[in-house]
Amino acid sequence: MPRDPQVPHFSRTLRVRNVNQIGVLASVLSVIARHGGNVGDIRTVHQSRISMERDIDILVESLPELDVILAELERMAECTVLELRDEVLSAHVGGKIRVLSRLPIETFAELGRVYTPGVGEVCRRIYEDPELAEHYTIIPNTVAIVSDGSAVLGLGNLGPLAAMPVLEGKAALMAHLVGVNAFPIALRTQKTEEIVAAIAAISPSFGAIQLEDIASPRCFDIEPQVQDAVGIAVFHDDQHGTAAVVLAALINACHLAETPADSLRIGQIGLGAAGLAIARAVMHYTGQPVLGADRVADAIERLVACGGKGSDIDEICATCDVVIATTGQAGLISADRIRPGQMIFALSNPRPEIDAREAIAAGARFAENGSQINNLLCYPGACRGLLDAGAVRAAPEVFLAAGQAIVSLTPPGSLLPSPLERSVHYAVARAVARVCVDLGLSSRELPPDYFAEE
Repeated sequence: MPRDPQVPHFSRTLRVRNVNQIGVLASVLSVIARHGGNVGDIRTVHQSRISMERDIDILVESLPELDVILAELERMAECTVLELRDEVLSAHVGGKIRVLSRLPIETFAELGRVYTPGVGEVCRRIYEDPELAEHYTIIPNTVAIVSDGSAVLGLGNLGPLAAMPVLEGKAALMAHLVGVNAFPIALRTQKTEEIVAAIAAISPSFGAIQLEDIASPRCFDIEPQVQDAVGIAVFHDDQHGTAAVVLAALINACHLAETPADSLRIGQIGLGAAGLAIARAVMHYTGQPVLGADRVADAIERLVACGGKGSDIDEICATCDVVIATTGQAGLISADRIRPGQMIFALSNPRPEIDAREAIAAGARFAENGSQINNLLCYPGACRGLLDAGAVRAAPEVFLAAGQAIVSLTPPGSLLPSPLERSVHYAVARAVARVCVDLGLSSRELPPDYFAEE
């Protein structure tokens, strides 16, 4: 039975010591499954002739459900519960990123080179020739990830402090996957003019600006205003990063179905930041209008102004070959709305409009959620490419190129490549940088071998 996507899920790690006999682990897993728990990774911690200690990751819908599982396991003679841990919270203790010095600072000579008195000479040179900041600072490899906390994941307006774990996570991933310095910046304002002014004021420290978790419709005004106020590339990841990855998944799904994308009727439910950007990207790629539904009339008007058609959820589910949903409303699409052969992308995170397994069981040919079709496949490489090119603007063509690069790295039979493959992100970076150079948006000369792997 698929999980109800409207119910919060709790992830815990259970450490158990089992008698080392065939069938004991199966009995433990059976208890977890019988009471509604989903099993993730299982790791052997210690093994002896008479016992096995394992960590078992489990997902439950409620903490009382977890209590029932623990109680039954503790009654098993062959099993001893040693520990229950919340490793998600533990991983966030103290934050997920830190700043480290590239240089040793153990002696007074080293101190003099890194800071006073030597740093004064560097400051003077940059003052006399500002372009030297490209060479003597971290600016050309540094991105600001900026949010007002007004649209955190699919959870809503949680404010700037609650947005920080998302911003930190993205910064950690950029450092790990493409070697970009990314700083999380949460703003204590949700007024458009104050956000624009704040970002413009800090922009000299960065080589690019990534806007994050800013609610629509303000995000549609903030992005171009910030871009006009600074001389570096600016993009709203919830719009353009998401659209690039969804377009890649759609192209791959059409390849697997042996159906041209421009022959399909495509519907977009939810026309906020991500939804409108997805619809625009799909229309640009297919040349065909997208049907769009939203509770807000202005959102539909924005789609129509871009060449789409106003619709509603009933028409989209009943007539469209592809249904994309980015509403933030968990469980919005019931199984009885699914038609055989449809492609269903229910992308609200962390709880989708319909569980992918439920959609497949109802007859969908392809179904995925936002944890699989995720902008993680785009933004690290996009930032890497924009920085490498010294891009002064992030044009729409940048994200079309990013989507096509993702398609080119997708393994046969899959909708998307793994987001943990660095080669994917560097391919996106090269594609983005290439477009910036071709469109005259690059302020930096790239080395001759930069595009060697294209």
